[in-house]
This record gives sequence, C-alpha cells and structure tokens, in this order.
Amino acid sequence: MIGWLSISLYQIGASAVVVNWSHYIVYFIDLISDYNITSPLVQAPVVWSEDLSMFYATGQVINLPSIVITIAITILLIIGIRETVILNLIFVVIKIIILLIFIFTCCIHVDRKNYDRFFPSNEGIMT
Repeated sequence: MIGWLSISLYQIGASAVVVNWSHYIVYFIDLISDYNITSPLVQAPVVWSEDLSMFYATGQVINLPSIVITIAITILLIIGIRETVILNLIFVVIKIIILLIFIFTCCIHVDRKNYDRFFPSNEGIMT
C-alpha cells in the first residue's frame, strides 16, 4: 500500500512539473513567433485555481506538449545514465553561466560606499 501511494505521489508531482514546463514552452513559442497557440491541445484539462482554492475544468482536451516532454525525458532515461548525466551537466553549466552573467552585469550598480563600515580602518598598531 505504501509503495502504491509513493508511486501516485511521484506521478502527481511529475505531472505538475511537466504541465508547468509545457506552459513555459507554449509561452516561449508565443513570444518568438506569430503563431497563436490557443488550440484545445496545449492546456491541461484540469487546473488548480489559487483564487478559488480548488481544481476546475478548463474545457481543454489534452496537454500535448506535456506528453511530448514526458516521452522525451523517458526516452532519454531509457537510452542510458551517461547521456542523462551529460545533459544534466550541460544544463548546470548553462545555469552557472547565466548566474555569472547576471552577477557581473549587476556589479556596475553596486555602491562601494555601502561597504565602508564592513572593512576596519588601518589605524591600529602592529606589535
């Protein structure tokens, strides 16, 4: 019983993540192209509403991008661990590069006067 509950918990969590990834992909496609993606194949049939604090039906049929994402990740995991590790490494390197770009572009906006109190003045006597 505990195993089945764990499997259902992982499945619900994975489906929530994949639906959000699908939302990002649809939004990205909408940004970079003039193609209007409003077909009944790109949204989840059931969605959680923060305002109502309950699930509601969206009237959509199926979330096709999330199914494609799930199949792609499954195929990657079937291919092998080495390929999955390489892909994960690529994603980590991309994240670190983006963070470093953010840090170095924001360095010009740092006011050095805010750090004066943190560094002690050189007024002491060394013995």
